[in-house]
Amino acid sequence: MRNPVRPSCLAEAVWTIDLDALLGRGIRGLILDLDNTVVDWNQGWVRPQVRGWLEAARERGLGLCLVSNALRGERVRRVARDLGMKAVVRAGKPLPRAFRLGMAALGTHPASTCAIGDQVFTDIVGASWLGLTTILVFPLSPRESPHTRLIRLIERPLRRRWAKRGRRQGASRCAGAAREGG
Repeated sequence: MRNPVRPSCLAEAVWTIDLDALLGRGIRGLILDLDNTVVDWNQGWVRPQVRGWLEAARERGLGLCLVSNALRGERVRRVARDLGMKAVVRAGKPLPRAFRLGMAALGTHPASTCAIGDQVFTDIVGASWLGLTTILVFPLSPRESPHTRLIRLIERPLRRRWAKRGRRQGASRCAGAAREGG
């Protein structure tokens, strides 16, 4: 059984993930976290690099869905509308239900879905339980909620260990490593 804490791959940011490699691995839908993955924490403004990458994903036929635990559901829905994405608000990650709702919105199943997020114990663990490909990105911003800062204390040594073992792949290898277990 795969370790549910360890992501399939690490990437600097969403825009460094090779979309063609994901498609080559059978990925047809992307479940994305909102805060510090698609937008800076607690913001609604989308960086041009993120917007361009999402548009490229859409042009390749990938389905896109925001799955967020953010308490302000209207902000999540507003960003999703702006980006032309579906959204699951107050999702309850890491519970599998959150990811099942995302896959239902996308019309995908675990083998054809990749979850991308910045937090190990919500985004990665929850998706791994269902067998999704997982990509852990580095947070877009140092700003985050107080409880997330505490969880980062546990995440930090894990990220360092994975980076030492070569899990921090370049943009072209990240998606290719996803199905091979890193």
